[in-house]
Amino acid sequence: MRIPALLAAGLLAAFVAPAAAQEHVHQERAAYQDPWIKGTPTDPSEEWLIAFGGRMYDQWAEILDQNLPARTHVSYPKGGPAKGADTWRCVECHGWDYKGADGAFKTGPHATGIKGISGMASADPEAVVAILRNATHRYTPDVMPDAAARRLGLFVSKGQVDTARFIDPATARFKGDPARGKAMFQNLCATCHGYDGKAQNFGSSSAPSYVGTVAVEDPARLLHKIRSGRPGEAMPANIWMEPETLANLGAYAQTLDTK
Repeated sequence: MRIPALLAAGLLAAFVAPAAAQEHVHQERAAYQDPWIKGTPTDPSEEWLIAFGGRMYDQWAEILDQNLPARTHVSYPKGGPAKGADTWRCVECHGWDYKGADGAFKTGPHATGIKGISGMASADPEAVVAILRNATHRYTPDVMPDAAARRLGLFVSKGQVDTARFIDPATARFKGDPARGKAMFQNLCATCHGYDGKAQNFGSSSAPSYVGTVAVEDPARLLHKIRSGRPGEAMPANIWMEPETLANLGAYAQTLDTK
């Protein structure tokens, strides 16, 4: 039996319209998220500036809409495990726990022997900027503008936490209450990551990496991203929350599937 053309058109619209509407929603969402990702508040709080600096510590070029230099940084140790663009990232040398050779990067695929930034906690942010500009780091104003460098300096000065207070160095387990973290995850994080933590894959189809994967394999990295957000993405920065609260969230994340 043939379906009348008008009925067929109606049936087609019933399937196509929701998809088109969904695409429209995605476009609108991107439009209002872009100012959060790339813009600056008219009157930024100190916590916003610190979190911005934390995202720069992670991936400053992404934040500044730049490409990392393709060449290996001149001050990166010869024979070090990284090459090229990654050697320009702060975290690649100084670690997610901010302790460099005295922390998780003492051994393993990121070990360079470079000290961390923990010694600059509470330092004058302008002193941090001066270090960024020196002959070792070479982040000149044309690479990293003054305003951005000051935000990174503010993070180094005021944004660090002693990860050993919240993550057991021996077991790599968060020192938190997973039951309390569960409530936070399901009411906040699940909006993007799903209730099972697997809505976003940070790896590949053959080697997936989810929230639970990062929580178990690199808890200091998870804590940093929970506090500062993910560079170039609309992930909330929770640096205004007490680290103890975020440790509860980390403890729950470590119960989620890793594969």
